[in-house]
Amino acid sequence: MSILTLRNIGKIYNPGKANSCEALRGVDLDIERGDLIAVIGESGSGKSTLLHILGCLDTPTSGEVVFDGKKVNFKSTKTLAGYRGKRIGFVLQDFGLILGETALENVCVPLLFSRTSYSKMKSMARQSLNKLGIGKLCGKRADQLSGGQKQRVAIARALVNDPEIILADEPTGALDSKTSEEIVGLLLELNKKGKTVIIVTHDPKIAAQCRRVVTISDGCLSEG
Repeated sequence: MSILTLRNIGKIYNPGKANSCEALRGVDLDIERGDLIAVIGESGSGKSTLLHILGCLDTPTSGEVVFDGKKVNFKSTKTLAGYRGKRIGFVLQDFGLILGETALENVCVPLLFSRTSYSKMKSMARQSLNKLGIGKLCGKRADQLSGGQKQRVAIARALVNDPEIILADEPTGALDSKTSEEIVGLLLELNKKGKTVIIVTHDPKIAAQCRRVVTISDGCLSEG
């Protein structure tokens, strides 16, 4: 059974206006537990839009998203927050860290909307940083970290809630080649441990390491 399914997804920005843009058209996708998928395509093809809909960050104009057999109710902010907070981890190209806060405080961010006590949050954040071998960075501010360290902290933040799915949007786009290999290695290792990992990338070397490759062109998706 698929963990996440898209059926006939369409996305139009500014519908009915002169500047309307059809980002996705009739997209179907079945994602199995433990999948390792690369999403490729030219700039502006709809890759990030697809990822945002998979992560319940954006609402499709048409079609349906099914998570673990249940149709996602995009009108319920509580439901969407639950998916994002407990079941999905996000890794972004620009890291998405709060630069004036410490690594530990940044990793705590996904826990702030839960009922977890602050002491428990800090403990969970430390564990997540330690799992990635960067526990020594706990007290360092994000603006004091290198690009590779920032992305590791971002991955620790994505993992702090032990999500089932990791969505990575161009996770190596701001990194040098050596650090990029290390970050991709981390994502592949997470997949080996059972996480479902979906990587948006323009890098064919990264795509070649994934078991499935889907291509978006002019808002339409193809596989293989």
